[in-house]
Amino acid sequence: MRRAKDLKHLPNDLAGLIVKGRAEAASEIHFSLQNRSPWFTGTFNTAWQIKGAPVIPSIPRKDNNIDAQKTSRKAPKRQKPIYTSLVKMLYIGNKAEYAGFVINAMVSPYDGKMYEDLFAENRKTTPKPNVPFWYYVYLQNNFLEKDINKGFQMAGFKPKRNYTMHKGTSA
Repeated sequence: MRRAKDLKHLPNDLAGLIVKGRAEAASEIHFSLQNRSPWFTGTFNTAWQIKGAPVIPSIPRKDNNIDAQKTSRKAPKRQKPIYTSLVKMLYIGNKAEYAGFVINAMVSPYDGKMYEDLFAENRKTTPKPNVPFWYYVYLQNNFLEKDINKGFQMAGFKPKRNYTMHKGTSA
């Protein structure tokens, strides 16, 4: 007969499961952002990182010639989960120096245009979905929540249903 665990271990056991779930969820989010983000030169979609500190945009674009041929798209690579204490922050960010431009939050450091201007000019763009606000589509349409749920399921959580945040609420 299997002996029952003492309840005094429950808080630490739960904390361990949550740490694992958070790490798996971060890895899943990282993978999705690589897959959804633009890959025109291959700099941005390969510059996503998971770190224990804020990700500072610092990597220059691989090819500054906006009219250069697109690189062949490489399959996203899943980053190994990073396990950290629950009291430490875990960040997912993009190291490309023009990251703010690609999420349509600042002008391009190369030509002074906004990302959405490329769409108005019928330029070939590559995010999924192919809209200037692709990042907000990911954040506001349950894709983030699905990645979090998938990560926690990979860690052994078995929810009876997926919970999503409703508009007008916050985490």
